[in-house]
Amino acid sequence: MTKWITIAKHEFAYNVRRKEFLIMTFGLPLFMFALIGFPVLLAGGGGTDKFTIGYVDNTGSFNSTNFTRYSTEELAKTDLLGGKITHFFIIPADYISTGKIEIFSKRSRTQGTIESEIKGFLLDNLLKGDNKDIMARVKNPISSEYFTLNDKGESGKDDLSGLLISLAFAFFFMLSIFTSSNFLLQGVVEEKENRVIEMLLSSVSHRELLTGKVFGLGAVGLTQVLIWQVIGIAILSSGPVASLLKGINISIPLLVFASGYFILGFLVFACIMAGVGAVATTSREGQQIAGIFTVIGAMPLMISQLIISKPDSIISIIFSYFPLTSPITMIMRISTGTVQYYEVVLSLLILAFSVIVIIEMSVKIFRASLLMYGKKPTIPELIKYVR
Repeated sequence: MTKWITIAKHEFAYNVRRKEFLIMTFGLPLFMFALIGFPVLLAGGGGTDKFTIGYVDNTGSFNSTNFTRYSTEELAKTDLLGGKITHFFIIPADYISTGKIEIFSKRSRTQGTIESEIKGFLLDNLLKGDNKDIMARVKNPISSEYFTLNDKGESGKDDLSGLLISLAFAFFFMLSIFTSSNFLLQGVVEEKENRVIEMLLSSVSHRELLTGKVFGLGAVGLTQVLIWQVIGIAILSSGPVASLLKGINISIPLLVFASGYFILGFLVFACIMAGVGAVATTSREGQQIAGIFTVIGAMPLMISQLIISKPDSIISIIFSYFPLTSPITMIMRISTGTVQYYEVVLSLLILAFSVIVIIEMSVKIFRASLLMYGKKPTIPELIKYVR
């Protein structure tokens, strides 16, 4: 059995040096940071003190110590064009009845923070005769907390972290598993086309070759996930991002279940891709066949809104027990807090049993189809191989 370990080491060492792996592993986090994190950091580094605001009051009843008051619109325009202020707004004489104001700036669109400051200014003046507590409550009228009730009537506070983890798991599950399993598919097809597979089979059995490739690529997938976790923790620990995520707690049980579903899900897809690689005559043909399983595996992500909003629906339950869709579906359902423990156990048992069955089927197809060149086996022939 040491032969499959040697094959696994070779597959791991070879694939972690591939440019596709390096681009996906390090390029994706950088791309996501540039798309999401970088604007957050810029927003965190900036402040409203960069804006200087003026106003023209045609009602004669508004005063402010923070804003510059102008007697006419022309004076305000002159200072705006001269760079002395960045914005100014006009309060018309009929403001009380209409609530309309006009905001001017040298930019094409007014910043949301500007409107927030102007709103605070207007409320301070409209409520200046009232109690300070009343004024504060009018400015911030609601601070809500959401709770859910289980079947026993017990309440629990809603936690956004479970939803975030489930969606992140679904996204990275697809990327990592499909990337690693596609490496396996391409490797099998290339070795078959180059006749390298014949030399390998002269030294190892079909089962040892398949086992080594699956576990070697599994280590590649886990390495990729660990690197993403390290990069993600580093980004989330940065000041502005951490302040945005303040109060979000990471669910350890959910992470444990996600790890289990990841490993079992990878074994399912990897063995399927190995069987597809043995059947396919070219890389393009293998990619086309593998696309069918990829689409099926990604279906829970396509209907994620339905699964999260209605975790006990028939579609959600069916997807929870079907091996190709259960990893993503169950993590999404677990994050809602409505899944019973027996459902999780049953789903994991079905997934583990499916891994054993799919491995046996893949080994038989692998053994029967691997040395076939230029001829794709038919469906009846594949059934015959499996039987």
